[in-house]
Amino acid sequence: MSETIGMSATEWRHMYFAGITKQSVNQIDLTQAQMSGLLSMVNLNAVISSGTAVEPQYLINQKGTTPWLAMYALVNVNDPTALNLVANGKSRIHVPSTFIQGAFGEHINWPVEMLNQYDLSLGEYRMFAIPFLVHQGVGEIGNLAQSMKAPDGSLELFGVYEWTDTDPEGLLKDFAELASFIKDQRSDAIQ
Repeated sequence: MSETIGMSATEWRHMYFAGITKQSVNQIDLTQAQMSGLLSMVNLNAVISSGTAVEPQYLINQKGTTPWLAMYALVNVNDPTALNLVANGKSRIHVPSTFIQGAFGEHINWPVEMLNQYDLSLGEYRMFAIPFLVHQGVGEIGNLAQSMKAPDGSLELFGVYEWTDTDPEGLLKDFAELASFIKDQRSDAIQ
């Protein structure tokens, strides 16, 4: 009898890479190989991910769903046994970007008063998250030793962060702190 782990959505940690780009965030669609490379850099082999980027203000859609819950639901509906494989460290699942892009990016569900408390502006740059899920039983998650720029300069990633249901506003705080750091460090580059 196989062990049943990872079947509840509450057993998964909602992680993301945070980054910036000058292009439209909708154009960011990392391949499965690119995501595998990034995830390996932070010591993660068993994950549910998509290479789709979403701007912070769009991470909760009009139905109150996040990309993390959407990815979990897609896998759970289509192949629930795959959740066990990922939870047990035996698989990695790459969710097609069209599933995420179609559900996020047009509706802001954050309360206006809350969103206005955080400065997420970076001149001509746009901030984004690339969400992924890991099982709560995963060991220590690494972080990027330094920011990573795409070879073509189209985007830059700054680290791994976690979204929690108990502190969703923490995501806005993290992005505001990142924006402040970038402005302080690159005042000549960010207008």
